[in-house]
Parts: sequence; C-alpha cells; structure tokens
Amino acid sequence: MKHSISTRKELTILKIEEDVFDFRHGNAFKELIDSLVVKENSKNLIIDFSLVKAIDSCGISSMLLAHQLANQSHGLAIFVSLCHQIKDLLKLTNLDKQLYIFSSINEVMTLIEPAMKGKRGPKGKVAAPAYEVVDELCEELDLIVDHDLHDDNLDENLVDPDEISGQGELSDPPALKESGTKKRGRPKKT
Repeated sequence: MKHSISTRKELTILKIEEDVFDFRHGNAFKELIDSLVVKENSKNLIIDFSLVKAIDSCGISSMLLAHQLANQSHGLAIFVSLCHQIKDLLKLTNLDKQLYIFSSINEVMTLIEPAMKGKRGPKGKVAAPAYEVVDELCEELDLIVDHDLHDDNLDENLVDPDEISGQGELSDPPALKESGTKKRGRPKKT
C-alpha cells in the first residue's frame, strides 16, 4: 500500500496514496496503524483519504479498526477528505456517526488551534501533551453518542433523600420564607 506519513501540530498524518482502498490493502493498513499507535506512540492520527476514489467492505473494516486501536490507546483516529461515494457508504451503514469525519486537515487544525493556544507557556511552547489537546477537541465536538442510554427511565429510580434519613421534611431557611422566593428543585412526590 502506498502511503506517506507526516507530523503537524503534534498529530500524525497518514495519507493513503491509492485510488482504491480494498482487500489488497487491509493487512498492510492494519500493520501500519498498529505500528503507529502502539510502537511509535502516535495516539492521535489523521488519516487522509484525498486520493482514494473507491472503497470496499474490507476498507471500511480497516477504518473501524483504526478507530478502535486509537481509542484503546486513549487517542483519536480522524478521517479527512473522504470522497462523496465513501461518505454515502458510511451514511448508509450509520458509521458516519461513529467515526470522526472532517472535510480537510485544515478544518481539524482550526478546531485544535484554540485548545493549543490555551496550553501554551509564556514563550509560546506547548506545555501540555497532545492527548490533552485532542481530549478538549472531543469535548468541543461532542460526537460520541451512546444509544443504549435512556433518559426517560432515570426519574423512576431516584430515591427521595427524606426516605433515606427518616427525618421527614426539613424546614425551609427563614430567609426563603420571608423573601417569598420559591424553593428550587423537583417537587416532592405525594
């Protein structure tokens, strides 16, 4: 598999230099990602698909593998410059919601730049490791969605603090009674 590796702003950029990313490149890609993430400790990867025009199921599987390996090492695999056909295929399989997909490397750098400026020391050198910067990027993006959580059942499992202590209701502080302001919080079940 033809590829090139570069570094920019503490992120490793892997550019795939193939027209078709298919089963012929699966093993080589897996070994490359494994060596970058595990051996070279490049936890945060940007994988550039700007030259790739077509992909098969093995290529999609390789993308998921890169995502999982980066997550296991507490990093990110960010996929950039996907062609329209690959984006449509990922939408069809609902993987566009699981993977970090951006239109260009510059878009990723624009999102990371404010987080990096906050981490710079007095002389402009980066004081924090790259994984903290990318963690802040994740917080800004808020892309992780867990469909297994259901908020509608949370209120049923709550226990009233009065039931635990057995002391009954606590009286309101005098300042609240005099000023006429309402108590905050959820009303007590009767």
